[in-house]
Amino acid sequence: MTLPSQKKCALASALSTALCLSQPTLADSKPIPMVDGHRAPNVVLLFADDLGYADTGFQNSSNDVVTPNLDKLAKAGAILTTGYVTAPVCGPSRAGMLSGRYQESFGYHDNTAPYVREEGIVQGLPLDIPTIGNRFQDIGYTTAMIGKYHDGDPKEYWPHNRGFDEFFGFNNGAANYFVGPINDKNAEEKPNSSIYHNDQLVPPFDDYLTDRFGNEAVSFIESHKDEPFFLYVPFNAIHGPLQALDEDIERFKHIKDPKRRLSVAMNYNMDKNVGNIINKLKEHELMEDTIIIFLSDNGGKPKGNASYNHPLRGQKNTLWDGGIRVPFTVAWEGKILAGQTIDDPVISLDILPTVLKAAGADTSDWDLDGVDIMPRLTGQSEKLDNRFLYWDRVIKAAIRDDEWKLVMPNITPRKTEIQLFKISEDISESNNLADKHPEQVERLMKEFKQWQAKNEPAKWGWNKKKFPHKTVFRGKQY
Repeated sequence: MTLPSQKKCALASALSTALCLSQPTLADSKPIPMVDGHRAPNVVLLFADDLGYADTGFQNSSNDVVTPNLDKLAKAGAILTTGYVTAPVCGPSRAGMLSGRYQESFGYHDNTAPYVREEGIVQGLPLDIPTIGNRFQDIGYTTAMIGKYHDGDPKEYWPHNRGFDEFFGFNNGAANYFVGPINDKNAEEKPNSSIYHNDQLVPPFDDYLTDRFGNEAVSFIESHKDEPFFLYVPFNAIHGPLQALDEDIERFKHIKDPKRRLSVAMNYNMDKNVGNIINKLKEHELMEDTIIIFLSDNGGKPKGNASYNHPLRGQKNTLWDGGIRVPFTVAWEGKILAGQTIDDPVISLDILPTVLKAAGADTSDWDLDGVDIMPRLTGQSEKLDNRFLYWDRVIKAAIRDDEWKLVMPNITPRKTEIQLFKISEDISESNNLADKHPEQVERLMKEFKQWQAKNEPAKWGWNKKKFPHKTVFRGKQY
């Protein structure tokens, strides 16, 4: 289940890092963004991949995970126990968070696929929709994206063309954690799986990929510590392939299940790199000037990467909470109250308006679907307003408010299966109340259909009947 031990090449890594992201600071060449007479806050957005709801220590659910740095981060801020993403798979979840809009509003219902609705459709986050990187650039921030992107294959869709001054990473669903010489080979056969710095293919390197992403993030902070920055670090851990460093596997040799052992080892390494990023902020006394957010892109996939979603029902690619409810924490030293546990439903759409307003931007005319949750985080408000959250995956759908959740796990022309849960009291979605509360089913279904009617139909998918036109997918013509 693992590759042979890889020796790290510290000198090569240092030189490569210096060449990649250690750019001269821009502080002397442009105005420093200010808020109320003070330097605007940095924002560090840390994103895990396929991490289960129970896969961090601060969730107090799994005994085998070791995530001391994430636990410290959560203790220093707020744990959002009812934190959601907009989709149970990678691409649309990221598209929603990066745009601040439900991705269904622009037809992005699923990961990129072999079939499209109409000829000529290009799959990805539409170029006319600003990303969170664009928004930060517009108010004078320096921006970077380090890790996995996965929101459009053509180069014009890549991060360095979508609002990020620096891009270091790959643009596919998965990549090998031991890059080595395969980076050159992949560039010819699978360019979206290769590691790039902006347009340039990165030379082969010996670092474990999660370590390399962590090092690049630390280097970026070092180079831009004197100016407000937005740093987005979407790790590909703990998404497959399950590959971990030998020393990390050895640490967890007591875990009997070999797949779970690898998963926990990969998670531990990611946590270590989160710690390195936080330590670099501390070194330069930037904690009071930095909002730090951590969450996962969707729920875990127990049979795939041995992640845990306990106590939630379902997994990645389902719309029970196991597919869309994720570990989620936010910290800002001196601003966000430490040691909080907030049970109000929040969603990844809230990140963009929350951090951009904190940075001094006027978001009032941006057509966003999230809300600013900073007043709740800082104690200025006691509770978020009740609202509806929506999910539409063409063949399955869901909607929830503070109390109730309606799930349609199977939508067919002949019959739509309906499940209703008192989600505020039934976190495991174990008691279907649809027959007992038809009035709630009717209320939620009406609201869902009104929202759905405003969205654009799915532009691509995997069903030939629903999406009749073939396209090029993963380098292959269908």
